Amino acid sequence: MEIVKYDNQTLIKFYSKNGLEFDENKGYFGIDVKSFALIKDNNIIGAISFSIYKDKNFIEAIAIDKEYRNKGYGKLLLEKVIEKLERPIYVISKVRYFFEKNGFVLDHTDLIDKECKKCKEYNITCFPEVLVYK
Repeated sequence: MEIVKYDNQTLIKFYSKNGLEFDENKGYFGIDVKSFALIKDNNIIGAISFSIYKDKNFIEAIAIDKEYRNKGYGKLLLEKVIEKLERPIYVISKVRYFFEKNGFVLDHTDLIDKECKKCKEYNITCFPEVLVYK
């Protein structure tokens, strides 16, 4: 198993397949996003993407294939990005518990314009929260 730099556009389908909510036809990722994929037997089993937005470090997306969840792979990818980025590192997420158990804390910074789309676009009711790793 290895963690390698990976093409963002290739990961969009992986993220969608594994429950991330964005429209792959809108070209979600911009040019400043970097990504890593966790590869096992020539297959992507996990991925994480990150960027700098308005001079702040962000985790853009993280997902683990359903078959490989709850085995520490998400933490492994998160640690790879944490060691690469300067702190603080922000994330806007609906899965607060995952980030909190990995050292992130709630933050009251209003960064919702960063990534959160109007829920009408997805027909999903969500309550994303801003978390930070200091």
